[in-house]
Amino acid sequence: MAMQQIYSPDHRLLLTLALEEGSLFYHATLCGRSVMGRSPLGLDTDICDFTNGLTPIEVFRSTAEEDFAIPAFKKPLCKTHASCLTWILTKRGHFLHAEAWVSNDGAAVRLSVPGQGPVTVYREAAGFRVPENTANLYAQKLLFSYEDFYNPVPIDDLHQNALGFPLLAQLGSSLWALYTEAAVFGNDYGGSHLSSTREDPALLMLQRAPDQLGFSACERPFSTPWRTVITGTLETIINSNVLESLSSPSIVEDPSFIKPGRSLWSWMCDKDAHKDPVKMREYIDAAAAMKFEYSLIDGGWSGNIDIPSMVEYGAAKGVGIWIWAHSQDLRDPAAAEEKLKLWSAWGVAGLKLDFFESDSQERIRQYNMLAELAAQYRLMLNFHGSTKPGGASRLWPHVLTYEGVMGSEFYLDYCSFAPAGPDAAHNCTLPFTRNAVGPMDYTPVVYESRKTGTTDAHQTALTVVFTSYALHLAEKASVLLVHPCRPFLTHVPVVWDETRLLEGMPASYVTMARRSGKSWFIGGICARRPRTADFSLDFLTEEGDYEATLYSDDLSDMLTFDAALGALPAADESTIRFLDSRRVRPSLHEHNMRLVKVSSFTVRAGDRLAVPMAANGGFALQLRPAAEK
Repeated sequence: MAMQQIYSPDHRLLLTLALEEGSLFYHATLCGRSVMGRSPLGLDTDICDFTNGLTPIEVFRSTAEEDFAIPAFKKPLCKTHASCLTWILTKRGHFLHAEAWVSNDGAAVRLSVPGQGPVTVYREAAGFRVPENTANLYAQKLLFSYEDFYNPVPIDDLHQNALGFPLLAQLGSSLWALYTEAAVFGNDYGGSHLSSTREDPALLMLQRAPDQLGFSACERPFSTPWRTVITGTLETIINSNVLESLSSPSIVEDPSFIKPGRSLWSWMCDKDAHKDPVKMREYIDAAAAMKFEYSLIDGGWSGNIDIPSMVEYGAAKGVGIWIWAHSQDLRDPAAAEEKLKLWSAWGVAGLKLDFFESDSQERIRQYNMLAELAAQYRLMLNFHGSTKPGGASRLWPHVLTYEGVMGSEFYLDYCSFAPAGPDAAHNCTLPFTRNAVGPMDYTPVVYESRKTGTTDAHQTALTVVFTSYALHLAEKASVLLVHPCRPFLTHVPVVWDETRLLEGMPASYVTMARRSGKSWFIGGICARRPRTADFSLDFLTEEGDYEATLYSDDLSDMLTFDAALGALPAADESTIRFLDSRRVRPSLHEHNMRLVKVSSFTVRAGDRLAVPMAANGGFALQLRPAAEK
């Protein structure tokens, strides 16, 4: 057996490539603990079957060190410090390069076929083996739109469904691993998903898109996407830029047109407003009043809304305009360029492009084509009905967000296959799964217009807990303008200087602190049961007082009931009915989820806060140095 090992710069993460009887395998450990079990690594092509009969030739080692900034991102500077290895293998005169990349928080492998000319890939005989020490595995069954729950799946049941990336494994009390793929966009290969067998359910093998009936036709030199594991604590995973480091550099030469921001969005909660010019002007007015950067005019505007006049109206109020388009109308490159050139001439800021719903090689090529055209015509993009991202914020910084998630639109009646919509447990899982691999257009903040099963404070906190560089709020403008949480929504940014995970457990709770300049925004949410978020403010760096404004669940009706019930020797059913008729609720499940308590107070670095939350509740907290007032 021939073997090559590569350590992370801090020598804690080890990736091993092994050639066993002519076939290639890999595995990874962190401080001796498995984060990726022994997994195959092979490629079957029309040039050569590189899954067996391989012979090692030579190995090259190097170090990748690089700092780069992304105009819209979760932190101001990305740092790459990784050990790299290329192992050259051969079979019957044909060459295969096995590439490995290891940083302190992640490891990745890919296969490359050098040379020139076409190559057809029959299959990628590679996979991810879930380690035996896995306590929980959060996985999503494959849907073309990636719109499903991330549920804990027993390893023995993994073979029951095809699974979409990413997958999150709990390997111990504080050790986690996120499995995904990087550098799919910008490549000419297609996205992948995973499946296993009843006989070996823990070995998840890569599969091409189920709607791609033919093989993948590529041009040499050719590389697969990076097969990647991000590992460490949950905070490590949400702060990682491994996927961006594995991506190609930006195609945008002048990023000055890339301006992240918040947007009003009428389509979900204000039916047919996007077809009414008067209503659309009202939304632009509301966006200006809330100091939002954008307003989105969704599908149905053609023939109903004069977009150039809306752009002019918005510009006078400092509000940019995004418009919706169907990806099916943009599959021909010439037709796509004609439309994007026109929309750019109208002065729109960005495009929401919808209904891709495929990982096929053909559809990935369309993403590539549209991203290049949008960069040429200086248009920002929001990919909807899309695959998941994988580090493309670096390659395509003008693509500010992607859907690829079960978001708030699933509260609509037409989503009958998910009648409950995204619940609080789903919201508590997304920061560590889907949102960890890139920006996510969940379209949060739904108060009165739809029943969400969560409190208004929970919905407000999602603007901090979730990451989207074009943050579209789903509630009616008329509701947002009078809501007690409006001041928080007016101030909350969409790009950040720093992120701290104060506490978190998938499907249960998340408390996250994010810094913008000297101000901090903290969002906390919980699922299924009441909970008190208990955290220290030891991350504050400014001396002196901070002015704190807290938007939390108003639990006063619960306290009133407890006090009334405790004052009685025994509460019978008639007493409970009486108290309930006086708007005193006998259980948190009947708590008025719309009620928000707004509190103002001062804090200092090192103080400790305890914020009670209702079942499926939450809170949003803004901290500003008092000296700035």
